[in-house]
Amino acid sequence: MKQQIRAACAAMGLVLGGAVPAAVAEVPITLNLGVSHWYFTSDHDLENNTAPMAGLEWAFNDNWAAELSYTEDDTNDEKFRGNSVDVSLWTLGMRYYGGSYIGKSNRIRPYVALGGGYMEMDPQHSFAGSNGTGTANGGVGLRWMMTQRLGANVDWRAVYGFDDKTTDSILTAGLNFYFGNVTPAAPPAPPAPLDSDGDGVTDDMDQCPGTAAGTRVDSVGCPLPVAQVASIKLKVNFGFDSTVVQEQYFADLNELAEFLKRFEDLQVDVEGHTDSTGPEDYNQQLSQRRAQAVVDMLVNQYGIAAQRLEAKGYGEDKPVASNDTEEGRAENRRVMATLEVEYSE
Repeated sequence: MKQQIRAACAAMGLVLGGAVPAAVAEVPITLNLGVSHWYFTSDHDLENNTAPMAGLEWAFNDNWAAELSYTEDDTNDEKFRGNSVDVSLWTLGMRYYGGSYIGKSNRIRPYVALGGGYMEMDPQHSFAGSNGTGTANGGVGLRWMMTQRLGANVDWRAVYGFDDKTTDSILTAGLNFYFGNVTPAAPPAPPAPLDSDGDGVTDDMDQCPGTAAGTRVDSVGCPLPVAQVASIKLKVNFGFDSTVVQEQYFADLNELAEFLKRFEDLQVDVEGHTDSTGPEDYNQQLSQRRAQAVVDMLVNQYGIAAQRLEAKGYGEDKPVASNDTEEGRAENRRVMATLEVEYSE
């Protein structure tokens, strides 16, 4: 039997030697190899002795692991000197660790253990046959993880035999190699932030929840002002070779003035025009005087700041009708102002 356990330990040692390549499989198994020192109760009349130990653990989670171990001691009978006795012990149980399998190196993992097993005593030079008993064991231990996988441990167990009602104890020291995962799990990705009203601004940033679908919003989810367009067009016609603004256009000038007062940032070009009758240079000057006449009325009668208005004469260059007829020439004798502004309320 002693040769069997030594062969088993040697085989496990070979596995441990090649454990680095094998570890990539990350099976949650720990290989335990060590030496156990037996402290026999006086009822057994056996010398305390040291024996090899081998075992395996299967980790269910970070704290709980099932264990299977075997140790065999070749000791002497104190009553019959020279009588050698083989003592073997199988154990199966559970360990509860105070630390995680996953983590950095150089850390301590205390544990408690509880289990059952079978112990056999086999005298080699006695007429008495071997005897065995079921056992219960319990104890404590400490594992020092030198690296993320390789550890050293010390373990003390009390072993109670049911048949002979005796209690022995075993102190074990050894090395441990863990084949499981040693990399902390990546934290789960945070859930995507919600945008309950579908306005493109997530709920954690949305200061105006419940915005109606299709509403244009700003960076904090509040509705943007609705853009609107306001426009006005002024057309003042003049008599032949005249710069006098006729009374029929006063209402139109007042409307333009009110528009300019509403939108105080607007600058206005007031355009003057003539028909093609007469010299071109004269028509240019005439168109300038007509534009200025409208500007003067807006300033003097309607209170518009002069710096917001600019009179521009274009002479006969931009007709809107034919200069071949009286009606066409009357249409071309004009002052124009066209304004358009976008605003929001």
